[in-house]
Amino acid sequence: RGSTSRLYEDRGGDDNRDNEGVPDSIPLVKIDDGGSDLNDRFKYKVHALMGSFDPVGGAPDDENQNGNILNAMLTFPTQYTFNVVGKTPERSEESVARFIGDVKRIVSEGSGDPVDEMMCVSKARGKNFTKVSITAMVESSAIINDIYDSLSEISVMRF
Repeated sequence: RGSTSRLYEDRGGDDNRDNEGVPDSIPLVKIDDGGSDLNDRFKYKVHALMGSFDPVGGAPDDENQNGNILNAMLTFPTQYTFNVVGKTPERSEESVARFIGDVKRIVSEGSGDPVDEMMCVSKARGKNFTKVSITAMVESSAIINDIYDSLSEISVMRF
């Protein structure tokens, strides 16, 4: 294996595709590990430790804030997939259909997307639960959080 060293890279030039979204005011660290490809998870960790994802303008960044990570990692507007698990007793057709309909309605109301234009997939989760994945266009992390808050009233879990 090659040696590991930290290099501060010049931001000029054409080969900055990996650096999109990293503010120019933060020094960019590249790791020379003998040519192996670093996975995205590691790159996200390095950028997070360097403060690349810190909120701008001195906005609060603590455990009580919602959306800071989404704002740093997504470019809005964007397609976002909501994943929700809800209790559907005995997985009766009626309870499953009601749960899916409620999820579609809440996501549609929150995002403004028409129900018939959203992609929705449901799967059984054991005898009494159903997972619904639904994709909608969202304008901000606040909308995502508002939709999840509304979904929490009808569901057991969000992720």
